[in-house]
Amino acid sequence: MRIALFLPHFGVTGGLGVHCRSLLAALLRAGPQDTFTVLVPADPTAWFPTAGRDESGRPLLTDPRVTVVPLEKPVGFSLAEPLDRLLAGPLTSARPDALVCTYYTGPECPPCPQAVVFHDAGFLENPAGFGDVARVRKRTIDLIRPAIGTLVCVSADARDRICRLLPFDPARTAVVWHALADSADAIRKATDPITKNALLWPDGDRPADWGRYFFVPVGAATGFNRPRKNVPAAVAGFRRLARPRTRLVIAGTGAVTGDLLADLLPAGERAEGRIADGVWRNHDGAVLVLPTLDRGPFLAAMAHAVGVVYPTRYEGFGLPAIEAMALGVPLVAGNATSLPEVVGDAGLLVAPDDHWAFAGAMGIALDDAKVTADLVRRGRDRVKLFSLDRMGEQMRAALSELPGKTGRRPSGGEAEP
Repeated sequence: MRIALFLPHFGVTGGLGVHCRSLLAALLRAGPQDTFTVLVPADPTAWFPTAGRDESGRPLLTDPRVTVVPLEKPVGFSLAEPLDRLLAGPLTSARPDALVCTYYTGPECPPCPQAVVFHDAGFLENPAGFGDVARVRKRTIDLIRPAIGTLVCVSADARDRICRLLPFDPARTAVVWHALADSADAIRKATDPITKNALLWPDGDRPADWGRYFFVPVGAATGFNRPRKNVPAAVAGFRRLARPRTRLVIAGTGAVTGDLLADLLPAGERAEGRIADGVWRNHDGAVLVLPTLDRGPFLAAMAHAVGVVYPTRYEGFGLPAIEAMALGVPLVAGNATSLPEVVGDAGLLVAPDDHWAFAGAMGIALDDAKVTADLVRRGRDRVKLFSLDRMGEQMRAALSELPGKTGRRPSGGEAEP
């Protein structure tokens, strides 16, 4: 099969970057006879200027089955628009049998059957929070709907929400869980005690500087979806925990500014801290908000924590959950949307807005060695479900079953309202 992959987040940190990297790695493993046209940003920083860099996927582009097409971002172009003017030329030259677009939209007139990946239904359930992006994306989906052969969702929970709200026929969907693309070597490096004393950014902090700390990963969340990450609940729970010589370290996205802090901290907390050298610290040093970390330092910062706290109210999948499992760190997470599906019994799940429940779960992570050892064991077993082999087999099966013939749009795609 000749497969074209549009991977707009390839080369940047966060869940979408991990998804692009893991999808390519998974399909390379699943289809040894397949060839790939991989469409990626020529310069990821031009597309996503506030994101950290993740170069760990670059070796995938050197596979002899891969033809890389670097894309310049057109002036004024939005990824919420139809992708025809961006992809038409490269796809005409490549003549693929199947196209995968990994970020909610695709071409209105693709030259072959296409699959479009939806990561969640947030822009449908909270259009006001997404502003103009929700309106443009919904208009685009209405345009390209007849050309979507298969709508790929990253969890069953996400599929149920998306199909109800678009609407879309569930029979024309596939659920393909995320996979963790980080190699065993990358995980070993992150967990190596030596990285505890390594700088996480130039002239910055080391994990050892924080002593005993909880780690709150925000991911690549932008302004319109940071609030759903519910980080203030983790801060409130940590304050109720009231443990001396323990810190809460928040890995934010982009420069640490007032707007970012307004989404990540309770108002009273913000009033008692300041930004210095790109890091926000509370007056007592117990709560920190970091600048964007590149992939390696991000994993190292997570790996040396006493627990990962992920208080999200809303996720399509929740990659930090499986990152914590892979790194052997106890997980405390919100019991909402896709998280029960992903975490199973490998974490402490609490109501997202119950601050005392977060405090109690963090206390268990600190004090109960038997429970935390069991959580780590369960996590290492469960993370095996999120393998590249499984992701590749599921995605390739979805592509093999795409309806329609090359050059023709499949009919239908709508569910009855």
